[in-house]
Amino acid sequence: MPYSILILPQLLPAVALILFRVAGLMIAAPLFGASSIPERFRVLLALAVTFVLLPLVGPTVPADLTLADAVGGVVGEVLIGLLIGVGMNIVLFGAQLAGLAIGQQGGLGLAQVFDPTGDVESTTLGEIAFLTATAVFLIVGGHRHLMAAMLDTFTVIPPLGFRVGEPMLGLLIDLAESSMILALRISGPVMIAVSMAELAMAMVSRTVPQLNILSIGFPLRSLVTFGVAGFALYFAGDVILDAIT
Repeated sequence: MPYSILILPQLLPAVALILFRVAGLMIAAPLFGASSIPERFRVLLALAVTFVLLPLVGPTVPADLTLADAVGGVVGEVLIGLLIGVGMNIVLFGAQLAGLAIGQQGGLGLAQVFDPTGDVESTTLGEIAFLTATAVFLIVGGHRHLMAAMLDTFTVIPPLGFRVGEPMLGLLIDLAESSMILALRISGPVMIAVSMAELAMAMVSRTVPQLNILSIGFPLRSLVTFGVAGFALYFAGDVILDAIT
């Protein structure tokens, strides 16, 4: 039902509460919050989602709510969107952490590239692992489920209903744990393979002192790192999907 122009000032508190919750997601969520996405596009998308939700969420906002009260409640609304976006990013950054650990163990930490999605520097393998996780996230429709989760929050947590408590801290701890598990499951095979290669080179160095192990050690370690990392990332789809789920 279209709104009359005369009642638009009465809708401003509801619009502000919905907009700031959606904006929190747009700031921190994967893909939506990437620095490579134009800010104008994110603002327009947030406004579009807000006006789509207004007929559904608007009636749940107290009728006597003033704009001043809404301004005091936007902090909690922003935190809801931020928690959803940051939570998903924490999980995806587990793949980047795995690539970082692989690169450090394989002696590839000096090669760094700029990450446009996070506006930070990352290793080459870390960037490949993060892009792999992001691709899995898109293939399974994670961006749609992320938006659906944000929309469901209006049913679970009505406007002005956000409260900081122990469950929120537990949620962040669980997400960090999932991120670390993902990093270990991806980097584990590579770390074991590189450690075994170094142990083999140490044994060769002790048994054949005349062999210059330093001249072949670094290329061999790089070869093992890239070889096993390639297989690990090739079969990492199910592992990443478990973490995203």
